[in-house]
Amino acid sequence: MIEFKRKEFAFKLDGEEYRVKNPSVRDIQAFQKESEGKKESEGLELTVGFLAGLGLPEEVSYGMEPGHLTQVVNSITDAATK
Repeated sequence: MIEFKRKEFAFKLDGEEYRVKNPSVRDIQAFQKESEGKKESEGLELTVGFLAGLGLPEEVSYGMEPGHLTQVVNSITDAATK
């Protein structure tokens, strides 16, 4: 029997460590579908919402630089698909 345990993704922001759960296939598909054709400002709100669903407080996301948010999402989705 194989037993799977959900993994977490951790990163540091200004010395503070944050952990979010890795997204499911459904989470990634929904985020990708919602993001298609959106303006950058709308995409940022979707990104904040996506990360909030994974456990990152919105106030932390809104305090981050946009490039950092993108990097966290790319790292999470890359790790989840491998």
